[in-house]
Amino acid sequence: MATKTPNNDDGGALLKVLSAHFHALVSARSDEIVLRQYAALLRFLRSRKPDFLQDTSPRMRRPDSTGPLPTLSDEELQRASLDEIEKIVSDETRARKDLEYVAIHRFGVPRGSMRSFSNRQMLIDKLRTLISNERAHETIGLVARERASLSSRS
Repeated sequence: MATKTPNNDDGGALLKVLSAHFHALVSARSDEIVLRQYAALLRFLRSRKPDFLQDTSPRMRRPDSTGPLPTLSDEELQRASLDEIEKIVSDETRARKDLEYVAIHRFGVPRGSMRSFSNRQMLIDKLRTLISNERAHETIGLVARERASLSSRS
């Protein structure tokens, strides 16, 4: 259910909900450690400026929300074979954002380390290395399964 929030809401409504939740936990005799941590969180939130919880604040925006969206979907990326990923990486028309997306979401490269690949070619080289490593792991797994299968037959 989607509800509209007034643009001038300074987070007071959220603090009321969190406070009510805290009191419900107290009434339910929740764990003492959780209650202390929850109370500390509420004190912290109340100590901030009223506009702290507004979503228009630049510090609250997602860092990648300003750039173009990748042209790859999560589903496509997860279904793609290593050969298909290699084609994506080799495609000169692909945006760097797409290559970063592949590195982060397919191979688990930390988002912060994208800065260490100062140019496109460095990122492509890293992706090719990751593809090669994954192929090696698949081969090792295949050989191990075949050996296990052969040893169980004898």
